Amino acid sequence: MAEVSDSRATRTDIGERVRSQFDDLSENQVGLLLVAPLVVLLAILYLYPILQAFLFSLQEISLFATGGEWIGATHYIEILQSGRFWNAFQNGIVYTIGSVAVTLVIGVSTALVLNRSFVGERVITGLILSPYMIPIVGIVIVFRWFFNGLSGVANYAFVQLGIISEPIAWFSDPAYAMPILILISGWALYPFVTMLVLAKLQTIPEEYYEAAQLMGASRTRQFLSITLPQLRSVLFVAILLRMLWTFNLFDIIWLGTQGGPGNATETLPVMAYRIALDGLKLGEGTAVAFLTFIVLAIGTSIYFKAFGEASA
Repeated sequence: MAEVSDSRATRTDIGERVRSQFDDLSENQVGLLLVAPLVVLLAILYLYPILQAFLFSLQEISLFATGGEWIGATHYIEILQSGRFWNAFQNGIVYTIGSVAVTLVIGVSTALVLNRSFVGERVITGLILSPYMIPIVGIVIVFRWFFNGLSGVANYAFVQLGIISEPIAWFSDPAYAMPILILISGWALYPFVTMLVLAKLQTIPEEYYEAAQLMGASRTRQFLSITLPQLRSVLFVAILLRMLWTFNLFDIIWLGTQGGPGNATETLPVMAYRIALDGLKLGEGTAVAFLTFIVLAIGTSIYFKAFGEASA
């Protein structure tokens, strides 16, 4: 019994010392101490795979190999000298700019509609936000059916209206494949912009518009002079996030064309996948992925320098 009592007393003494030291810590030190386990966990989950992937990019290694030959920056040099990389880079820019433009136009327009009270508002809201409720694979399947080269609704409607004289193989024609993918991603992803813009619109004081109406300002003038300046900061964030996500987007392109026809719609993420998983060249594929990261880092820096102060 004496030993048990001594053990309890020892634990109590240790507990009191720990509490005493904890009470002596500042608020910032306590905060750092509490988040430290999470930081360590995230470092293990994220930093280790990234570091391992970077090491792979410096080796000649197959996807199923247990080891590889160290070749340094050879993959990076060869990739930067290849026309395929620059074609994928250019496709990524075109796809990103086009998709973000479509997303902004639809997103801002639908937000302006939802910011007004009307009959059936909840039903219309559900329909407008429905793309976020539908899996990407379902969206792509519907668009592939709609733009089917043989029996698609688009070909039938355009031929009947006299817009085209014969059916078009939309997904197999290099001239049309990229615009169709831009349309798909723009439609699938616009609800994100809609929700951001709608939230900001509801914070704009109604007195601004009442004063503008008393001064005889038209709706167009009110939008340009009141609404658009108020949305500047939100649009800055929305464009930035959409650019980052769209440039890295893989599923819509892969489900739609798999980077084809040829390399007409191949972007850097699709190129990395094709090389690493289809070609079983893990080292070269991860090198493309790291170059994609560098491209996004540079692009983000340029974007902040060009528009950061204007959005403040």
